[in-house]
Amino acid sequence: MKEQYFVLLGGNKLLWGQVCKLREFGYKVIVVAWNDQPDITGDLFIQMDVKDAPGIVARLEEMGLRGKVGGALSSIDLAAPTVNAINRWCGNKTMPEKFDRVLSKNEMRDAWMAAGVFNRISRMDDEMSLDEIFEASSRMKLICKPDVSASSRGITILEKGQTREALAEAVKKAKETSFNHRCLIEEFVEGEEFTVDMLGDAYGHVNCYGSSIQHHSLYALNNHVTVIHHWNSRKYDDATWNRIADFGIQCYKALGLHSMFGHLEIIMKEDGSFTPVEMGARSSGFICSHTVSAASGHDYLGDYVKMLHGGEIEPGNYLNGPNASMWFGYDIPSNSYSVKETDITKFLDPRITVLYENHAGLKVHEHYGDYINDGDRDKFGYAILCGPRDILTYESVSESNERFLDEFLGRK
Repeated sequence: MKEQYFVLLGGNKLLWGQVCKLREFGYKVIVVAWNDQPDITGDLFIQMDVKDAPGIVARLEEMGLRGKVGGALSSIDLAAPTVNAINRWCGNKTMPEKFDRVLSKNEMRDAWMAAGVFNRISRMDDEMSLDEIFEASSRMKLICKPDVSASSRGITILEKGQTREALAEAVKKAKETSFNHRCLIEEFVEGEEFTVDMLGDAYGHVNCYGSSIQHHSLYALNNHVTVIHHWNSRKYDDATWNRIADFGIQCYKALGLHSMFGHLEIIMKEDGSFTPVEMGARSSGFICSHTVSAASGHDYLGDYVKMLHGGEIEPGNYLNGPNASMWFGYDIPSNSYSVKETDITKFLDPRITVLYENHAGLKVHEHYGDYINDGDRDKFGYAILCGPRDILTYESVSESNERFLDEFLGRK
C-alpha cells in the first residue's frame, strides 16, 4: 500500500487525539499552522496560515503529494474553506461552494429564520442606533457578539439596564474582534445550553452522533466559557435527546450543509423549545476523535473519512446508548494559589475510564486568574472521560473536582 497522508489544519495540543486516530487509520499526518513552534507537528509540518487555501494546495503540489493525501480536517471555523479546497483537490466529497468562505452568524440566522427554527430577537449593529440598543437593554438582557470570529472572543453578556457607554464599548469590542468588522446584538436567552454533533454525507443523509450539555466556568469575565461538555447525560429522558437530535439535523439541513461535520450550539428555553446559537462546519479536538465516539458507540472521525471517499452516513441518531463521555476542563477559582501536586483523576469513581489526560497547567505554587475566552480553557489542563451513564454524571465529577480542589489549593 502506498504511503498516504491526511492534512490537519491547526497545531493546538487539543488536536493530538485526531493525530493519534488518523495514524490508527494508516495515515501520516501533515500539520499546518501559522507559528513556527506549534504544540503538535505531526509527521510533516507546513508553516502557513490555515486560511491560505490556494497557498496550502500549491505547497502540497510542490511536495509531490497529489494522489497521496486522503483528505483534510480542522477544528477552526475560519479554516473550513481550506478544508473544502484540499478535499476538492483530493477528489473527495466536498461541502457546497457557499462554504468556500466562512459562513457568518448573520447568514446562519437568516437561513434559520427562513426555516422557522430561529425564535429570538437579533439585529446587526448597522440596523440599530445606540438609542435603540439602549432601549432594548432597558427591557432585556442582551448579548453582543462578533459576526465572524472564533473561540468566543469578543462576546459580551450585558445585564439588563446598561449605560450607553457600556453598550457602545461592547459593540466596539465585538466589531474589532470580528473578521468582517460587524456584530450582532441579540436577546440573551436563558436556558440549558447544548452542543449537537452531526455528520452528513453527499446523498442527503445526516446523523446526530452526540449531544452534550455545556457547563460554564464560574470565573469567565462577562462571557460563557464552557469547561465541561457532558455527552449522553441522564439529566434528560431519551425523548428529549431525540428531540434535540431532530432539531439539530433540521438546523444542519437549513444551512444547506452536506459532506461535513456540523458542530451546533443550541439553547433549550424554560418552555422546552429550542433556539440555535451558531454552527461550525467542523468538529473539535478530542470531541472529534474520542468523546462523541465513546458516547455513541460509532467511530465519528472514521465515518468522516469514509464519507469523504464516497461512503454513506446512516440517517437518524446514535443517542441514548449505555455510555456517557465528558470533556473535563479544570476551572480554578479566581485569585487562588496552589499548594500540592495532584489532579482530578485521583478522585474519580474507578468505573470511569480516563481516555486521555493533560495536567501540564496544574502547577504547584502558582497564582490562578480568570478565564477570558474558549482559548483559555485548556491552559490549566483537561481529562477525557468515559463511563456508564449512571456513573459518569455531572454530579459525581463535580464531587471529585471539589475533592481535587481541596487538596490542590489546601482548602482543608
